[in-house]
Amino acid sequence: ETSDEGRTGTIHTIAAAVLLDGEGKVADVMLDELEVELSADGKGAVTMPTDYRTKRQKGDDYPLAAASSLKKGWAEQADAFADYLTGLTPQQAARLETDKDGRAADPDLLSGCTIRVDKYRDAVAKACASAAPLGGAKGDRVSLGVVAENDVTATDDKDLNAEVELTFAALTLDADGRITSAIGDMAEPALTVAADGGITAPEAVRTKLELGDGYGMRGASALGKEWYEHSAGYCSYLKGKTEAEAASIPADGSDSDLAALCTISIDALQKAVGDAFENAGL
Repeated sequence: ETSDEGRTGTIHTIAAAVLLDGEGKVADVMLDELEVELSADGKGAVTMPTDYRTKRQKGDDYPLAAASSLKKGWAEQADAFADYLTGLTPQQAARLETDKDGRAADPDLLSGCTIRVDKYRDAVAKACASAAPLGGAKGDRVSLGVVAENDVTATDDKDLNAEVELTFAALTLDADGRITSAIGDMAEPALTVAADGGITAPEAVRTKLELGDGYGMRGASALGKEWYEHSAGYCSYLKGKTEAEAASIPADGSDSDLAALCTISIDALQKAVGDAFENAGL
């Protein structure tokens, strides 16, 4: 989105990883959020932020606890919201009532979470809608990892694209901390900065999984695969691995077993998987 003045823009990302049980009810949820704000002057010079940590990654550096009536930080409140959703059907979660400010209407939920949750609710509903049986089992827990990096490039008409490259990894982990299933995704939301400093935003941003065959990688792939198929190959290769084993997978293509499944760069995916393990608290 952009400001009314058109000189500042925000790339706002909410990510949800969801595990559904055998009855299709919510068994576990993890949320994260990232806000990246940039500005431009009248000559089109762009100022990008230097901190690309999510709210979960910032921990105590995200100063919510001091301002909260509950004296709880962002992760504590987001996890309380996730706990509240456990046992609900996707339909019940999607219908969660909020007030005009996006906060929960249920006083029981408000006792542990006073932050705005309407966008989190919508992200959970979207995750539930795209869930598929990938190997997770009863008793597993879900974890989410996010990596963000920036890139500013000139376009053919001398405008600038200020882009944030987002990588997501959702893992299910068993009691021994081994991966039972995984999903990897990427998105490249960008704001366009004109020569006069005006900023415009796209109407919609879709991730690479959402783009599917429309991403257009198949013809350039040595394996004849689209991006989502490479990602699925990498994720299948993670199954059964511990944090150390996943981290030790070489990213240079030298692992022939992985290369038979996936030839895209896995650097950012590896980092997101590492973040997911860190957030799991193993």
